[in-house]
Formats: sequence, C-alpha cells, structure tokens
Amino acid sequence: MSGGGRRRRAPLPRLRAPLPRRHAPLPRPVRWAFYVSALVAFVGVVSLRGGASWVDARSLTLPTTALAQGHFHRAAELNALPQPLGYPLLVSPIVAGLPAVRAGTWCTDDQSVPNFKIVREVWPACSDNYYQVPVRPPWYRSQGALGVLAWIVLAAGVVQLLRALGMGRGLAEAGVVLGLAALPAASDGVVQAFHPQDFFSVGLSAAALASVLRRRWVAAGVLFGVAFACKQFALLALLPALAAAPGWRERARLGLPAAATVGVMTLPFFVLAPWATVHSLIAVARFAGGWTTNTVVGMSHVSELTKLLVARDGPIALALVLVVVARWRVGERLLEPVPLLGLTAACLGGRLVFEVLNTSYYLLAVSVMLVALDVAARRVPYRSVAWIVLMRLWINPLAGHEPSWTDSVLYLGGALVAVALGLEALTRRSARAPVPTVAVPALSAVSAVSAGSTA
Repeated sequence: MSGGGRRRRAPLPRLRAPLPRRHAPLPRPVRWAFYVSALVAFVGVVSLRGGASWVDARSLTLPTTALAQGHFHRAAELNALPQPLGYPLLVSPIVAGLPAVRAGTWCTDDQSVPNFKIVREVWPACSDNYYQVPVRPPWYRSQGALGVLAWIVLAAGVVQLLRALGMGRGLAEAGVVLGLAALPAASDGVVQAFHPQDFFSVGLSAAALASVLRRRWVAAGVLFGVAFACKQFALLALLPALAAAPGWRERARLGLPAAATVGVMTLPFFVLAPWATVHSLIAVARFAGGWTTNTVVGMSHVSELTKLLVARDGPIALALVLVVVARWRVGERLLEPVPLLGLTAACLGGRLVFEVLNTSYYLLAVSVMLVALDVAARRVPYRSVAWIVLMRLWINPLAGHEPSWTDSVLYLGGALVAVALGLEALTRRSARAPVPTVAVPALSAVSAVSAGSTA
C-alpha cells in the first residue's frame, strides 16, 4: 500500500543457528499413556531389584527428617554426605505433610547386605526379633518412595530439553522417557545406593540447558543453582552454558542468578552451622577410609585425602580447559544444540575420569547427556546405547568384587570415550533427519541383565 497505508514490518532476524523444526506431535492422551507406562516400568524395575537401598539412605534421610521438623542446625550437623542440602530442603515439605513417608529407615529385600556390626546397629533387619528393634516399614511406605519422585523430576527435565531441541511431544520424547525407565544407572541410583539427589541434579540441569537453548538466561541460572544445591556436579553443566552465552551480559544473567540461588538455599545452614555447611559445599568428606577401588585414582598409592581432592578438583580443572578451548575454536556456534550438548557431555564425562569410586549410578548424568546428544544430532542413538551397555557391564557392584588394575583401566577408557564423543560433536551442526527411537529395547535388555545380577 502507498501513502498513508500501513507499512509492513521487517522480519525479525533469524538466529545464527535456528532450532530444528518440530516433528509431528502425538495426541496428549497418547503421550500421557507413555509417561504413565514409563513410571510404572521404573517402579517395577526397582521393585524387582529389591527396592530402595539402605546404602547412604540414613545419611540422606536424617537431615531431611530434621528439616521436616524445622531443625536447620541439626540437619546441617547430620549431613554426613559431602554435598549441599538442596535435596532435603526441597523434599522436606513432602516428608512433613505426608506421614506415610516420614520414616528414615525402611525394609529392603536386598540380599547383599553384609552381616556387619554397623549394619545390625544402624540398618537392622525388617522383622527379625534377634535384633530387638521395631519393625521397619517397606521402602515404598517411607522416604524410599521419594526415589520415584526423583525419577519424575529427571524425566520432566529431559522432556524440557527434548522440546527445546525441537523433538518434543512426539515419538522421540516418548521413546526417551521409556528409555529412562530402563536406564540401568537410573534404577541403580535407587537400588544399589539411595541417591535421589542425583536425579534432581540431572533433571534440573537438563531443564536449565533447555532454557539456555531458548535464551532464557535468568531461568537457566536459577535452575542451575537449584541443581548445584542438590549435587555439585551441576557445575560441570553450567560451565559449558556460560561459555556458550553470546556475551558478558548474558553470562551475568546466567551466572548471577545461579550463585544467588545457591546462596539463598545454603544461607540458613551457613548461619547455624558454618563449618559443616562449608565442608558440604566444597565436597570435603569429614572422614576418609582406606579406599582401594576399581578406578585409576582409587588404585593409586596416595593418601585418601589426596584421592578425594583429585576427584573433586580434577573434573573442574578439565572442564575449564575444555570450555575455553571450545569457545576459542567454535565461537558463537557453541550455542547450537549439538555443540552445547557435546561439550556438556564431555565435561560430565571428565567427572568419571577422576572418580575415586566406580559406583554405577555415577553414569547417570553422562548417559542422559549422550542420549540427548544423539537426539539433537538426529541420528540413531547407537553410540550412547553402546556406551551405556558396555560401561554397565564394566561396573562392579558395591561389594563382592576385588579391585584390579584391569577394571580400573577399562573404566578410565570408558570415561575417556565419553569425553571424546562429546568433543567430536563440536565439529558437527544440528541435523534435521528424524531420529528412530531404537534405544528402548537395548536399554531394556541391559536393565534386565542388571536386575538378574542383583536378584
């Protein structure tokens, strides 16, 4: 139109790396049928494998119970695990409001519990009169049931990431959620050791990465902060996001909310129990045993404190090197989905390189990120599934196996492969071909093997 006619607005500039187009979504009832099926499948796997483990359960549920009763100082003093109290803080309202989950100890069908004195005193049998203790509730009538809630948080975060990648609400999303139910590291995080805080941290980190891809920097910072307050390895996912931010303004909008969130969540504990809170934040254990475990760091002939320092600081140092080199080599393209997820997977894989223990639930964060990387690259997830299968076969249970240098070197090799797979993705751009959801049968098979090995 001419004259006083309405002028056409110029189109908004396209992002340098636009997110891929969405594929055809499934109807909402179908999607929810997949979600419910995956949840039922996860509960079934946990139940078949003996229920929620007693390992680390007391160290986690005691501070949670104290917070549910309003005792912040007691919670900080009871926090024996070298990690912040973000998870107990988040779930304590549930424990306070639902009497059915207030119990801090529970029965387990796990037959691998050794008959040690500490086990008899701290985690006595469910109904054996020999121990002269009250009957314990089953895991699903106690705080052990919160392991199922933790899986829901994990799945919700991964779904948000898939939708930011343009692969949400369709078969890819349904397949990945079902795969999370069959993922061995997921059920191991409840059955071999009770670590729902890891689920929270991975799920919140995935949601934070989704916000980064959507350029919602403040929301991403808050999510990263809550994830860090649950488990410190969220920092290994935050560093790639900071490197991918296009400028210092965006980095400030990401980093400052993350730091402020951690500060708000830890300030009450710091005021009431400063030394205990500092130790938990910097991941310094209050005691160190004579560890000789199936990792190269664990087998090394150095002091136990040195092993812990290497396991804590080594991944951070490696991640800093990787993000600086990646930003220098890739530049602004680091904000594309494939390079960002690849760098995140490499940084999380660095945690396994320096780990002092080879507990299998440590594989959770890397497994989820490698699967998300395959989805972002629109390729059959044969790499991530193969890595998950092989690493699960290499991981020894918590007890019953003698440490060996062979297993340690194999574990280190698998960790370096994860780092290499992530770094290789820095040279690729996001593809657009639909990704087949073939990961579920393979993950289900590995989960069945895991269930059989612990039965």
